[in-house]
Amino acid sequence: MKVLIISHTPITTHESMGKTLLSLFSAFEPRELCQLYIYPSLPDLPACGAYYRITDKDVLNSYPFRRVRGEETFASPAGARLFENREDEPLYRNRKNKTPLRMLLRDAMWRFSRWYSKELRAFIQREKPSVLFVAPGAAKFLYDIALRIARDYHLPIVTYICDDFYFVKPPRTLLGRLQLSLLRKKIRRLLGVGHEAVVICPELKAEYEKIGASATVLMTGASGEIAAAPREKAPSGITYMGNIRCNRYRSLLEIGEALDRLNEKNGTDFTLDIYGIETDESILSTLRGARSIRFHGFVSGEEYERVYESAGLFLHAEAFDAESIDLVRHSVSTKIADCLASGVPLLAYGPAEIASMRHLLGNNCAICATSRQELDDALSLALFDGQARAAVVENALHTAKAFHDRKKNSELLRDILNK
Repeated sequence: MKVLIISHTPITTHESMGKTLLSLFSAFEPRELCQLYIYPSLPDLPACGAYYRITDKDVLNSYPFRRVRGEETFASPAGARLFENREDEPLYRNRKNKTPLRMLLRDAMWRFSRWYSKELRAFIQREKPSVLFVAPGAAKFLYDIALRIARDYHLPIVTYICDDFYFVKPPRTLLGRLQLSLLRKKIRRLLGVGHEAVVICPELKAEYEKIGASATVLMTGASGEIAAAPREKAPSGITYMGNIRCNRYRSLLEIGEALDRLNEKNGTDFTLDIYGIETDESILSTLRGARSIRFHGFVSGEEYERVYESAGLFLHAEAFDAESIDLVRHSVSTKIADCLASGVPLLAYGPAEIASMRHLLGNNCAICATSRQELDDALSLALFDGQARAAVVENALHTAKAFHDRKKNSELLRDILNK
């Protein structure tokens, strides 16, 4: 068996989807994998035997010449950052990219280009995949790519769904409703062609089965080994690592404000240390509203490992506004698996009805606050009550072994692909 992975980003050790793919395929040899991706980045480890990249710029620049110049890429130390060329970051991180108009224009740009080049076909013919593993997201053109390759090479498709783009509420605007309608048609078509869907949580499985799709739950595995025992130490602060968009930064500000109150009341100096790629000044300025918040920027490699190993209390946070809840209702953050497997206690702040919080609450494996009214008490418990921390860590390690064992999950994925 050989798997062609089609996704936005390459397999990496630092970016959320890259880490998820690394965990899912951890039981595979590089010779069993090849990957086609579209992000302007590089893999930072040779997890696949071969990689091929076509970016938005490649497609846009092809129109005067009617030829898309994709290329094979190779694992590189430069892959330790999200963008191979830093000047690409402002373009790709622009929040306006998520507007329906821009998404429709991007899909049209790809659809009418000659992305299916002889170089890409030569790459596929050389690698000889026997099955496609597609992680498509919200971009409709990625569905088209997968369907075209599957048709031409008679390949079955396994679709990986870790974020919900189908069961969200229809937008208010005409363009937004059009974008969602077209995307739903692509998702149904891909699931109709494919033999299997792999979803990240039971809630998503239940939703897809309502529309007749077969689905298997496969939660994200931890990046490393599950700790043999709790890492016992009193926390000096709270560590948050990951994306702060989807209004998560607003919840982080509320935590920082609660931490300010706790410090003032108890004469302590706990900090909320945030590590992420964010550069949007409007978001960063919001975080400066709390004295206890420290934003450290993006870390990877040895620096990431240092921060991860030195943490005394991890944090998972989600936003409470209706639009953000709708976006993450059926998602479980990638970093939850690593936090539960670490042996370090986890503090979680988010709405009770979303899948990630239901997972943590149901397994009693984090100290949780599901409203602003519960936040102060949850912070005090997490920072001052050693017995409470010990109890949730024990449950976290049991939960990690049950749901987030990367070797066990990767072998299950192998079984699915072999079918």
